[in-house]
Amino acid sequence: MPITEWYLNITQLPKFDKTTIDYLDGLKPHQAIHWNLQTNKMKNYKANLLKQLVEIQEDRCAYCGLSLLRNLVDREHFVHKEQDGGWPEFMFTSENLFAACAYCNRALKGTAEVITHYSANYAECQFNLIHPYFDTPSNDLTFLLNNQGEAILVQSLTQKGHDTMLFFDLHTPIMTARRAAYLLEVERSTQLAANDYAELKAISHYKPD
Repeated sequence: MPITEWYLNITQLPKFDKTTIDYLDGLKPHQAIHWNLQTNKMKNYKANLLKQLVEIQEDRCAYCGLSLLRNLVDREHFVHKEQDGGWPEFMFTSENLFAACAYCNRALKGTAEVITHYSANYAECQFNLIHPYFDTPSNDLTFLLNNQGEAILVQSLTQKGHDTMLFFDLHTPIMTARRAAYLLEVERSTQLAANDYAELKAISHYKPD
């Protein structure tokens, strides 16, 4: 299916068994240090979380929509979890967690404040950036076709869309070029038939004399 949207509209949440949920609930009140606990239960939770997020998002960053393959991938807290100035109470809230490329998360978003109206009920908070789960990104941003018929040119439709577009550099020439490059990569990968890949492996394998 052709890619026409880049900022992801995520409609599925990761799921965990009762043992994991009880473990996380048992840590309340949550503090930022809990995220870095080295218990086996925490390690298993975080590994399972990332695996599910990547699958749900089909190996694409929640914010720029580019491939997560062969990139550093973060478990991203949309509302940051830092103890000072953050909201650690939402640290394990599934609606607050996404998979993001390290550039979008670390270089651009970091610990930026995204809450404009706080509620102890996460679903009732209001945000100044498009929320990948609660919002429908296409209501705020649209991607227009270029001369090659690729939907890579971004246009904001609302103030929130405009702010999100600027925040994640979605309007820049480099990001537009990277979207075009990703579409080409997907097309070439689709065209590479199984027998072609087998031949590629054969000629690429090191064979000492």
